[in-house]
Amino acid sequence: MATSATALISAFVLGLGAKARSAAKPIKRLRRRLEQPDRILGRVRNRVVPFRSMLRRLRLRKIRYVGVTGSCGKTTTTKLIGAVLSTGGPCHVGAGYEGVGTTTPDLTGLSADSKFCVHELYGTRPGRLKPALRILRPEIGVVTTVGNDHYKNFRSLEATALEKGRLVEFLAPHGTAILNVDDPHVRPMAARTRARVMTFGCAADADVRATDIQSAWPDRLSLTVNYEQQRLRLETKLVGEFWITSILAAIACGVACGLDFEACVNAVSEFEPVFGRNSVHSLPDGPDYVLDTNKAPLWTVAHSLAFVSVARAPRKTVVIGTLSDYPGGGSDTYRKVAKRALQVADRVIFVGPHAGYVSKLRTGGVESRLFDFMTTFQAAAFLNEAPIARELIYFKASVKDHLERIMLDQFDHVVCWKERCGKAYACPDCRNYRHPHPPPFGLDGAGAESGTGEELPSSEAAPSL
Repeated sequence: MATSATALISAFVLGLGAKARSAAKPIKRLRRRLEQPDRILGRVRNRVVPFRSMLRRLRLRKIRYVGVTGSCGKTTTTKLIGAVLSTGGPCHVGAGYEGVGTTTPDLTGLSADSKFCVHELYGTRPGRLKPALRILRPEIGVVTTVGNDHYKNFRSLEATALEKGRLVEFLAPHGTAILNVDDPHVRPMAARTRARVMTFGCAADADVRATDIQSAWPDRLSLTVNYEQQRLRLETKLVGEFWITSILAAIACGVACGLDFEACVNAVSEFEPVFGRNSVHSLPDGPDYVLDTNKAPLWTVAHSLAFVSVARAPRKTVVIGTLSDYPGGGSDTYRKVAKRALQVADRVIFVGPHAGYVSKLRTGGVESRLFDFMTTFQAAAFLNEAPIARELIYFKASVKDHLERIMLDQFDHVVCWKERCGKAYACPDCRNYRHPHPPPFGLDGAGAESGTGEELPSSEAAPSL
């Protein structure tokens, strides 16, 4: 009898505990949301900004509006176009992270004195471009590339091209569609628009064409730009041939707006790389850091490794964070990337929760060239051990990895080593950048020894993307 009573009381207490835990879940969710004010502010802005932007657009009709879309390079292309158009008058530029991002164009800061307005347009899933186009109503549309970004949402390049092409379909007959003829999925978009078509690329039939291209590191990208009967040599401050698309798109847009061809080329020559988009950071008598830390869809890795393969440096190190937008399992994908990276680099370092996938490859002499670390703090400690002057350290990662801290720690002492903070913008833009946060897992200067990555979990235990 006593046993039955005890069991009954235990069951009652356990039931109360379960109810208490269930009641506490909404409170915990609310607390997590309140701890991330950027998300709350972003949701508010996503409701208020579109309405205010639409009113602003209706009032300011004399401004020439340009929309830019594509799978890769949109932000740099948009800012390059802004630099070119600024030679012809005041230009409002909406690109990349600006405070708290919105999914539609933010025209609330557009000045009535502006002559041009260029805005980056996001087509991250089917139907995403339609509300943005209704607000911006661009006269000129620029499409850069079609790739496997947002693979989970589109599943095919044809589906991605269908969404990106909404921009040129929207253009009026008096507008201009500026298309990359080197991309087999962008070229056919010429048949989907009523507007005048202007093309760019390396193809012989491009209206704005690049020839005589040179870009092997440490040299900056240089090329000859051809338009009609004009040929001008362009020496840029950018690195890598993948910026040819953005450069030609910006010059073509300037010419389409009636600006002088030479003035457009000169504006591009003065343009500085955007932080985290193959930006260069060099230490005197130390390494050269190249940051490609905004996003890392699998299809762009080949371009990154091609850049490293032709680079000239006493030692080449590739640091890889979280990859995205690929079919199949994560373990095979990361191992294939590791094998390809080892062919072009002296050292390959994987950082983050998926780094353990490559641990099985660390055999047969590769263990001295291939490393994996769970945290950015550990990777930074390892890279700081024996730097070589003019060593090339190339980063390929997603923005939420925040691998830029490895470089920032050399230029500006980093105090925040929080892992997976969820912020989708670079550390210098974060309000908590100067707020100390200790290294994870109780690591400190003594415990973050370099090495082997043997203390990490096995690749089978690593989560899948």
